[in-house]
Amino acid sequence: MTAALAAALLAGTGLFLVTVRRRPLTLGERVGGFLSPAPGPPPQEVPRRRLGPEGVARLAAAGAGAGVGALLAAGHLFISATPAQAPALIGLGAGGGVLLHRIRRKRTAEQRASRLLRELPTVADTLALSVLAGESVGGAVERFTAASRGMAAEELAVVLAAHRAGDGLADALARASAEAAHPEAGRLYDLLGHAHRTGGRLAEALADLAVDYRAALARDLTAEGGRRALASYGPILALMVPVTLLFLMYPTLAGLGALSSPYP
Repeated sequence: MTAALAAALLAGTGLFLVTVRRRPLTLGERVGGFLSPAPGPPPQEVPRRRLGPEGVARLAAAGAGAGVGALLAAGHLFISATPAQAPALIGLGAGGGVLLHRIRRKRTAEQRASRLLRELPTVADTLALSVLAGESVGGAVERFTAASRGMAAEELAVVLAAHRAGDGLADALARASAEAAHPEAGRLYDLLGHAHRTGGRLAEALADLAVDYRAALARDLTAEGGRRALASYGPILALMVPVTLLFLMYPTLAGLGALSSPYP
C-alpha cells in the first residue's frame, strides 16, 4: 500500500507541474466566471507563472480519477491481496480523470461556440440600430451589453471592462476577436474596432454582416439536416439491403440446388 500512495503522490505532483504554466489569461476564462469582469494590467505585459483555473480544474479531475483508482485498488487488495497492481490502477484513474475533463471542456467549448454563432445575426442587427440612432461604437456596445444576455453580451462586457480599466476600445476589441468562442464573432469585433478607429458607414456594414451570418446559419442547418438524414437512413439500409439480397438470391440458389441434385 505504501507503493500505491507513493505512486499517487508522484502522479499528483507531475500533474501539478504540468498544469502550472506560463500563459496569458484568455477571454474564455473571463467569460466563464473564473475571473472578475474588471481585469488589471494586460496579461501580455505582466506574464507570471501561475496556476490558472484550467490547471485547478485539471488537477481536481486528476485527483478524482486517482481517488477512484485508489478505491478500485483497495477493493482489489481486499480480494486478492496483491498490491503490485495498485499504482497502475491509481495512475490509470488519474489519466482517465484528465481525459474526461478534456472531453468535457471540448464539448462545452463547442456548445458555447454554437450558441454564439446563433446569436450573431441578432447582435449585428441590434448594434446597427443603435448606430443608426446616433450612438458611438462604445455607446452601442454598452447599450447592448446592458440590455442583453448571452454569449456575445458576456464577451462584449469583458471588452468594456478592459476599456474601463485603461485599454483602448479598439485594442480590447482586437483581443476579443483573437480569443472569441467562434471565429465568426471575430469578424464582428474586427468591424467594430475598425469603425472605432477610422469611422465609416458602420450601420450598413453591420446589416450586411447580419445577412452573411443568416446565410451561413441556413447553410449549416441544411448540412446538419443532411447529416442527420444519412444517420437515420443508415440503420434502415443496413437492415434492408441484406434482406433484399437474400430474397433475390434465394430462388436462384434453390434452382441451382435442384439442378445439381441427382435424378431419382
